[in-house]
Amino acid sequence: MERWQYLEPRYEGDPVRGSKLWNIWESAAGDDNMLKRQGRIIAEQAADMVALTKPCHTLVDLGPGGMNAVIRNTVPFIEQYGEDLSTYIAVDVSMEATSSSKNYIENLKSGLMCHAVHDDFLKSGLSLPTDRKTVALFMGGTIGNIEAEQNTRNALSLMASRIRQLKQNLPVGTVIFIGLEATQSGSILFGDYDHPRHAEFEMNIMHGIKRDILSREKGFNPDAWKYSMAWWPDSYQFCHLAEATHKQKFSMRGKEFEFEKGTQLVIDNSFKFPILAMQRSAQIAGTKYLRPFLDNEGRMVIHALKLCGG
Repeated sequence: MERWQYLEPRYEGDPVRGSKLWNIWESAAGDDNMLKRQGRIIAEQAADMVALTKPCHTLVDLGPGGMNAVIRNTVPFIEQYGEDLSTYIAVDVSMEATSSSKNYIENLKSGLMCHAVHDDFLKSGLSLPTDRKTVALFMGGTIGNIEAEQNTRNALSLMASRIRQLKQNLPVGTVIFIGLEATQSGSILFGDYDHPRHAEFEMNIMHGIKRDILSREKGFNPDAWKYSMAWWPDSYQFCHLAEATHKQKFSMRGKEFEFEKGTQLVIDNSFKFPILAMQRSAQIAGTKYLRPFLDNEGRMVIHALKLCGG
């Protein structure tokens, strides 16, 4: 359900506002969460990341996020690449995210050719106006939000498939920086996500389903769900779950669905791959793993991968 999570309102008072709720959650999250840790890695090590990839002529921002994220994750690269950089491309399923980031970077650096691509950055055949040597940013852990059943046995191959999807839309030789939490402590992870603003963001997807798919189905109640979590360490998989608080019965596309109270649906997965697991996934995907950039405790990692041909 990942691409549904960032739906935007269509009218005044529309309860569907995933993009706005994500920004609220990001602002409310504590200083020790993965997003803030990633920002500190960039602040402290951006010069090293840029030195690894200079010169860069095109910077592709895959899922730039809200303004806080753009300032924290993207701007340091824009500044470090300097005059070599000629093109900036923001790509996201959220129109607000793409246009806002494009406009901000355009105002930040005059003469930079900026593009806003409102589309799914994992879709095959996506046409991006890249120019010469390209570097891509994939921050915020979004690449780890992979569709899978709980406690999947295919975690590494699923991540390898994601990396192959990126190879379809970026030039051969592109270096991509992937921000991904590596925490393997269940207690830390539950603490990171156990926040009312995060629960509100996760559950908002039910209002999107009601608005866009099940608007005429009285048996589906978007408010009759609560947020729950599960951690499967052998799969590096943290599951964000919707748990039914009441029995529900409805029809969707000619098929009958009946959920008893307590039924759990996987809304989203947050895979937490440590460095060795990412190295193995990159190898499976036929991609060169360059090096990791990590915080002092190794809880958050920005992986540098070079997309090879084949």
